[in-house]
Amino acid sequence: MVGSVKSARLTNPFHEPKGKRFAIPGEIAREAGIYEEALKAGWELQQRPKGAPLAAIERQHQKNRMTVWERITLLVDSKPTILFQNWGPNLDGASLVTALAKVGGRNVAIYGHDFTVRAGSIDATNGSKLAQLFETAGKLGCPVVGLNDSAGAFVPAGVGGLDGYAEAFRAFREISGRVPSIMCMFGFNAGGGSYLPRQGSFVIQPNDTFFGLTGP
Repeated sequence: MVGSVKSARLTNPFHEPKGKRFAIPGEIAREAGIYEEALKAGWELQQRPKGAPLAAIERQHQKNRMTVWERITLLVDSKPTILFQNWGPNLDGASLVTALAKVGGRNVAIYGHDFTVRAGSIDATNGSKLAQLFETAGKLGCPVVGLNDSAGAFVPAGVGGLDGYAEAFRAFREISGRVPSIMCMFGFNAGGGSYLPRQGSFVIQPNDTFFGLTGP
């Protein structure tokens, strides 16, 4: 009988979580209300890890691919400024990372799909994040670097995924000719994951990557 394979964990199973009290400073003791609940919810969001679960990272490495966080770390000169965090209860937008960073001493706007989350697919929140990054790049006059590794629109989001791409496409076309864009291709890209990078100033595509066009 073959037992189930267990992955290594980074957490200590014997560690007891520390209690944290959420209250208004100097206030008379009373039952917790909506303000304390908001403080608690905000604190819990801040505790969420940015990286992928260990099992998902291992799957990427088994394919000889880096995670998006590893790609960004390798590319930039120093710690990047991550933009437009994912605050939705369902981690809406979590499959896309947007950042400003220094590359070769120059300001660069970077986006990268996180293939460990829904295969890097795009929903409406992703599209809005991407559009805001492009608009920021246009205002700052800095190049855009795309780390593309996406299965396209997030199908369960329905029209929301297509709306997200429409917003991103519009913003990208508006900065075309004003700032250069370098699109780096990783893995198997489909649908919008192919259409968007093909509009870049430069496309770097290794032989082991894939562009897939989709339609009705």
